[in-house]
Amino acid sequence: MRPADHDAPCLDRLEALPVAERWPLARDWIRRAPRPFFAQLRQRRPVLDCGEVVLVARRAEIAEILSLPTVFSVALYKPKMGQFMLALDGTDVNYRDKAVMRAMLSWEDLPAIREQSGAITDAALDAGGGSLDVVASISRLVPLRIVQSYFGFPSPDDDLLRWSYANQLDQFNNLPFDGRPDAEAVQGAAQRAREEMRAAFASLIPARLAALKAGTPVPDDILIRLLRLNLPAASGFGMDRVVINVGGLLIGAIETTAEAVVNALAEILRRPDIHAAARAAAANPATFDGYVWEALRFAPIVAFMFRQAEADHVLGRDGACETRIRKGQVVLPLSLSAMFDPDWVPDPERFDSTRPDHAYLHFGFGHHECLGRYVAGAMIPEIVRRILLRDGLRAEGSVEDGGTPFPTAYKITYAQTPAGAPKAA
Repeated sequence: MRPADHDAPCLDRLEALPVAERWPLARDWIRRAPRPFFAQLRQRRPVLDCGEVVLVARRAEIAEILSLPTVFSVALYKPKMGQFMLALDGTDVNYRDKAVMRAMLSWEDLPAIREQSGAITDAALDAGGGSLDVVASISRLVPLRIVQSYFGFPSPDDDLLRWSYANQLDQFNNLPFDGRPDAEAVQGAAQRAREEMRAAFASLIPARLAALKAGTPVPDDILIRLLRLNLPAASGFGMDRVVINVGGLLIGAIETTAEAVVNALAEILRRPDIHAAARAAAANPATFDGYVWEALRFAPIVAFMFRQAEADHVLGRDGACETRIRKGQVVLPLSLSAMFDPDWVPDPERFDSTRPDHAYLHFGFGHHECLGRYVAGAMIPEIVRRILLRDGLRAEGSVEDGGTPFPTAYKITYAQTPAGAPKAA
């Protein structure tokens, strides 16, 4: 059985293979038909050894893995991220940097971020004249502008997009188990991007410091807030930490937001009844946002996370799927599967925009929950909401990915808002 065989997932066929040969086929099913495959795993093999990786399909065991960062570590990030906090489990760097950055990313900023995201989206729709590519015109543009104006990294558009893409591709889609034939080239592009980012900060930060010293008006962005902290050397949060963490905000913002917007919008538009209900709810963000998070449950930006076992561990001890995980094994908590586990999510095949936040794993869980979740939580639903407010909205084809892990095009048409017509609130 080869990944090129476009059969429906069949667990019996997978288990008939030697353990060491299972992963290529399983990886193909995760790409093509994850939900049918994961349903079989949950029912029959909640923990399955596929040689290169161990698949974990039930919510309970996934939560166990993500709640034990010293047992199931993010060591695989380390060669990609160096000293960034995400790659450093249980360290003072992780504890300190996360605290500093959370203090800078104030919840008080969220209404303005949401309004800016909506305004950029409306302007793009107005300029589109009734037809545009969401990826090129909106879903990458909005987070790009937030990076420049709110995070405080005002480099040229093309540079920021390239730096973000190169690092996202390498850090999250170029792991040993990904089996990319271009792995070295991807890693090289990411390294060059990081070098260019550091060079940009080497010019930007002195200019910002000089402006602060001179009393020149400066924007209230994250970079300025960090520079104003002026933490003592003993704190360990020097200028190198400023560069690493603001650079991390860039890397984490653009491609993830773009994919979430496109996936949610496409999922809503392919369901006429949900499209109608979401459009009706779009007048009120408080009732609308659930449509976006529920759409992303069916079409999340990733199907799994990855961790490395730092010690032998009995997963699901005393349960029906108790399994010994060996030190050094790579485990894949299948987050998409967890969001369809009927033991946790009632009637999981039903689209329900009123589900509670804990039904979702869009921003991770536990020690490594996404730092930017609240900024993303303002941007993503507002972009989708503004698009859905347009009359006559329809998709012109499916989401394109150009053979990459990210959306490269998603074309829509809509009735152009008449000049001077009031925008929906």
